[in-house]
Amino acid sequence: MQRLINTLFVILLFSALVHSSNDTISVEPNQAVVQVNGIVCSFCAFGVERNLSKLDFLDKTQFGEDGVMIDINAHRVILALRQDKKIDFPLIYDAIKKGGYDPVMVYINIRGQVSKQEQRYVLTLPYTKQTFELLGSDRKKWLGKGLVNIRGQLDAALIPNLQEGKAIPMYLLVGSAK
Repeated sequence: MQRLINTLFVILLFSALVHSSNDTISVEPNQAVVQVNGIVCSFCAFGVERNLSKLDFLDKTQFGEDGVMIDINAHRVILALRQDKKIDFPLIYDAIKKGGYDPVMVYINIRGQVSKQEQRYVLTLPYTKQTFELLGSDRKKWLGKGLVNIRGQLDAALIPNLQEGKAIPMYLLVGSAK
């Protein structure tokens, strides 16, 4: 089990280096942006949007009242997230795969509090208590700062191996104490 965790960590770290913070993907607060291979037409996007719109943690007051916007030019799916619901990444992953496409990377902008648990830096969301293990060199900077906005990325290849109740590994890109 420890070997699997170490392997996943190396994959995540390598992915973070390949997709460095020079990436120009803009993620608004309480949103997730999923980079998806293959979405190139609005007809193709319809099935993915329909699958995703069923998720109860999406803010249905945004993006045409289903919480989903698809940018076929950039091959991205933008999801408006509710603060009072846990983000279920495996459901996002499965909805996109069911639509016939491959999620590559998930970028997220969320607000929470950073604490140190054992040797890990963990971001905890205030309403749901969902946790994210912060990876990267800047993570210590946000310890003890109260509520902070964190923009990070999660390699979609790791999503099928996420375990219920465990912190979700997320590479920290940018933080702010707004």
